[in-house]
Amino acid sequence: MGRLYTALVKGFTGANTKRTTSCATNLKQFQGINLVPVLSNFNYIPTMAFEVFTISCVYEKTFEAREKDKFCIQSLEFYHPNLYIGTKQGSIHHLVLSTSVSPSSNAKEIRVKNITSSPVMRIRLVPVYNHLLVLSNRTVVALNVFSLETNQSFKKIQNVSQLELLQRDDSVQMVTCSSQKKTVRVLAVGLDRWEVLKEIPLVHEPLALAVDGTSACVGTSESYLLCDLQTGHRDDLFQHRHSRQQQQQVLVSSVGGGEFLLNGPGGLGLFVTASGVCQRPPLHWSSGVLAACACPPYALCLQVHELLVYSLLDQQCKQSMSVRGGLGLVPTADGALVFTDRGVFSVLSVPLQEQVHRLMEQERLDEALLLLESEHSHTLDLHGELHRTVMCRAGFCHFYQQRFTEATDLFIKGELDPRELLHLFPDLRCFLPGHFHSSMNHQQHHQSQARVLQELWRTEPELRRRYLGFLADFLRAARRSSPELRADVDSALLWLFVQTADSPSLVQLLESPNACELDTCEAVLTRNDRYRCGNVGLLHVERRDSLCWLFLCQILALGLLYQSHGRYEEAVQQTVSTTDPSCPLSCSELLEFTVSRLSQLEDTDTVWKYAPWALHHDQETGVQIFTQRPAQIQLPSEQVLSLLQTHPQARIKYLEFLLHDMKSEEAGHHTHLALAYMSQTLQNQQYSETRRKLQELLWDSKCYDVSAVNEQAKSTSLHTERAILLGRTGDHRGALSLLVQDCPEPAAAEEYCCRLSTDQDLMLHLLHLYLTSEGRSAAALDLLKKYPEVLSGQRVLEVLPEAWSVQLLSGFLLGL
Repeated sequence: MGRLYTALVKGFTGANTKRTTSCATNLKQFQGINLVPVLSNFNYIPTMAFEVFTISCVYEKTFEAREKDKFCIQSLEFYHPNLYIGTKQGSIHHLVLSTSVSPSSNAKEIRVKNITSSPVMRIRLVPVYNHLLVLSNRTVVALNVFSLETNQSFKKIQNVSQLELLQRDDSVQMVTCSSQKKTVRVLAVGLDRWEVLKEIPLVHEPLALAVDGTSACVGTSESYLLCDLQTGHRDDLFQHRHSRQQQQQVLVSSVGGGEFLLNGPGGLGLFVTASGVCQRPPLHWSSGVLAACACPPYALCLQVHELLVYSLLDQQCKQSMSVRGGLGLVPTADGALVFTDRGVFSVLSVPLQEQVHRLMEQERLDEALLLLESEHSHTLDLHGELHRTVMCRAGFCHFYQQRFTEATDLFIKGELDPRELLHLFPDLRCFLPGHFHSSMNHQQHHQSQARVLQELWRTEPELRRRYLGFLADFLRAARRSSPELRADVDSALLWLFVQTADSPSLVQLLESPNACELDTCEAVLTRNDRYRCGNVGLLHVERRDSLCWLFLCQILALGLLYQSHGRYEEAVQQTVSTTDPSCPLSCSELLEFTVSRLSQLEDTDTVWKYAPWALHHDQETGVQIFTQRPAQIQLPSEQVLSLLQTHPQARIKYLEFLLHDMKSEEAGHHTHLALAYMSQTLQNQQYSETRRKLQELLWDSKCYDVSAVNEQAKSTSLHTERAILLGRTGDHRGALSLLVQDCPEPAAAEEYCCRLSTDQDLMLHLLHLYLTSEGRSAAALDLLKKYPEVLSGQRVLEVLPEAWSVQLLSGFLLGL
């Protein structure tokens, strides 16, 4: 019993929630267990009713009082526009509806045929063969659908208690049950005969039958079971414990899609698939059910005095209709037919759109959404706009309750116009166009909630902050989904980022392509006095630093705003004025921002106007105006060099850019850079990075004017550089002499030789210089040890002093 309680009660708690989740329970494991005491504890929560179906009379038999026992409806079959009535007196009445089944329809009686003296228990029509199969007196006969004459080519089938049809495109099968033989029989129905295909034995007397696909669900006197009509396999489900004395009906109805609706124990309507699994929560109806059928997404339940409508989506009772003396239900394409002993009533579903509107009027938005999103409504094709409206209204319900995740999801799916949210914030209405009118204004409930919320915002800053954070997140998403509203959305985002001091997001918004309204956003960025420079200087240091950063970002944002609208000079001027020395907020970030803007400008007048200002503040940063420009908008190099004449550091950076990045081969550029390096090197006699660059340039470049550079270097102490320049004129011996005699670096001459080549003549000349120079004998010996393979032994011996011993030259001689 514990397993059962967990599976069918605890497992189906979703039946009383607004949104049910799929629950699958295998009912086969519970056979033989009394379900009544457990399932009777299942809670039922009624909901407010609304009109899902309309009911109207389409046929009613009138006669005098003495004739009332001559006509009593027992069964019904409908195939538009034909209506067949089977009576308790054994007659068949053929009626035709004048129009489609509607509240104003009337049925016209075409023909009446008495076929037996026993009640007509079941009628089923086979359109493909024009057969009318009739079950009466436990016998099945075939009639013609038009004449109602018996088709003599069919043999009568005896001992039948239940009858259903299984009609496919290529075949028709009849499924019957026999109470006497306790069997299920499958027969193929043809044009003039039927043939038994399969028999499935039963244990108990069959009382109810329904077929769907290749499966049949049978309700017996003790339990419900499933039969596979192809294999003959039988599966017992569970015992129902219904009592005929208590007028409890064994009912089975096909839902479609291989699913059946059963009148289960404890007053529950249970849904069972052909595999024996319950995939949705049960319906809680009373034990006095007379008939039931599915009209997705609803189920109709007929009781003695009323017809109840249950939702298959949330299992709640939605409507109750008075039906006195109801006997049975026959499903139709758009509802059902209910019959009493004297009349037939049409139960038609209210159009889905009308149902949804009524739910919206009652603020039952979750139910409306559930209905629209059901698999039976085809929402996207037929009711897309209505679906979006309901999602947005449901989103507002979550919004007012601070369930922002749910609200965002519904707003996005419902394609909410973001201006509807902006309209709720009085401070943001200035960003809305004059022609905008909120679609929510006519909804009193929405307006009252909005007023309450706005009052709370005035008294609870933290609550207002949370709502502003939600709005910012939603508007970020709306930027992508509503490009036509970018101006309103971007302007509102700018205001939000300023209000919440979210400076990084503010700058990020304006650095990316945006549609902010210039005049409105300019006012937002300039109106707040708490960011003014004069006020900042009066604050506590930590507070001042914080506001300095906010002010800095705001200035950057204002410049970006101007730039995004093509007002480049104003964008630059904004930061130029801010970095005045009298302003306590001068900083490198503003300079970098200005330089970055100028480097991308095609407006050369603005560039030439403000470049001196940037160079004055920081040469290395300022020169990026020219070095960071895209190739297609580079400025004339001679004009730039002229401007940089008084800014030596910037000039060097620009010349390096021309040589290394632009690959310039102009002699002037190379010469200017060499002279600039030399001038800077002379200011610092120590070996520096600049001197290294100078030497590399003199060695590697073939474009500079050697004479001009040599003229500048000849009277200096830059011996290595002078030697390189002599070498560029071809005077390598002179270069070596200079390095040996004047250069304080002992290895300079040797490095010179190696840089050029390991030419023997040059090495021998260097050896000769060492030998003839005072105090350089050790250098000569070291040279001999390092390069024995280069220096010819014979020529070396010719120049060596006679006083040098063989032992002294052993290192050189061994290397030969």
